[in-house]
Amino acid sequence: MKAHVIENGFVVNTIEVESLDFMPNLVDGEKGGTIGDRYENGVFVKPEIDLDLLAKVARQQRDQLLRDTVDTLNPVRWELITDEQKNAWRAYRKSLLDVPQQDGFPMDVVWPAAPSV
Repeated sequence: MKAHVIENGFVVNTIEVESLDFMPNLVDGEKGGTIGDRYENGVFVKPEIDLDLLAKVARQQRDQLLRDTVDTLNPVRWELITDEQKNAWRAYRKSLLDVPQQDGFPMDVVWPAAPSV
């Protein structure tokens, strides 16, 4: 049977067991619940999600990708790549800038793949 391990009122793991009797902090996982849920009075409660915080973290990740990839193309290197490669880098940069406009943002972000040089 599937069992949830409860610590400090939260589901921290899911394990397979023969019985729930051997550990006091096990709860029947067949009744629902997933890791991260609160467990109160025999009921699993989904945590509230701070969408503003998720959006901030996604924008920070986007900004880091811009700094680590696009902004590392110095003018000398830029002049050495083909027009096709330049267009790929332009499209990638635009895709990164457009991440907050995605339909699933910030819960479901599709990160574009960086072009190869």
